[in-house]
Amino acid sequence: MFNFNNQSKSYTPDTISRNIRQVREGVIEIRRYSDAQLRQFLWMWFLVITFFWMWNIIDPSQPLHHKMEWAWNSENKINEIVSLWKSTDNPLYTRDGQLLSEYKNELSLNTKQDILNSWCILSIPFCFFLLLIAPDWRPLRIDTNRRIAYFWQFGKFYITRYDERTNPLNAMKPYSYQSRLTNPEHAALILTLPHETDPNNIVRVDLGIFRPACDYQDQVLKDFLTDYMQSPNPDQEFAHYFKKEKRLWSDYINWFYHFSLFPTRGYNEKKTEAKIQQWLANNPEIY
Repeated sequence: MFNFNNQSKSYTPDTISRNIRQVREGVIEIRRYSDAQLRQFLWMWFLVITFFWMWNIIDPSQPLHHKMEWAWNSENKINEIVSLWKSTDNPLYTRDGQLLSEYKNELSLNTKQDILNSWCILSIPFCFFLLLIAPDWRPLRIDTNRRIAYFWQFGKFYITRYDERTNPLNAMKPYSYQSRLTNPEHAALILTLPHETDPNNIVRVDLGIFRPACDYQDQVLKDFLTDYMQSPNPDQEFAHYFKKEKRLWSDYINWFYHFSLFPTRGYNEKKTEAKIQQWLANNPEIY
């Protein structure tokens, strides 16, 4: 963790449009930082494992190559070995005196285990690929009409109200976070929301696209959200910030980091609205 004390770059449409989208009038969604941070790690291991996986299949000297040969032609391989070890004096036994049927069963069991091991190894890149194409994490929502921020995580609903007369983000205790593998200028903005019924149960939501659209994107988002949430007409005043003006070099990297065959995890609007109405009824605003 560290404070917001570095020099911040002014927010622009090219930064905001890649991080925040308008859902409807008065409601915005902020993208999650952990989406691509996880995929960055998965892409690295996917490429490394796939390389060694392909090398083991192609190179005849590698153990996996031989195991796959057995998997594809196990019955003939077993019969070849059995015929070589068959005793010339007693065809029911091996040259070591073991019953030939027992020896063949042992070979079959070992072969089945080798086949299973081979398919497990072959499935690893596929499992990594499934993780890579998984849908993006659910974004955080802010409703400026009702001055609330809310979020679903693992079936639990988190919500809080903010006061636009002061810094509205203070209600969500913002801070910046970077992992040991991330530079300070590529940190995430963290906002904290309490559970709908238990204020001591909180969720920390990491926000901002990764790779960032600009240096110190966390602080840029913090400045924009503060201005947006304090504005009396945010939809009109900030509408142009939600439209891209040009392509950034980071877009090419983020294509891989955000590659998915499924849409982003969304909100069940009916269920979410029922939760919001219940929370508003249980938490009337007092001035």
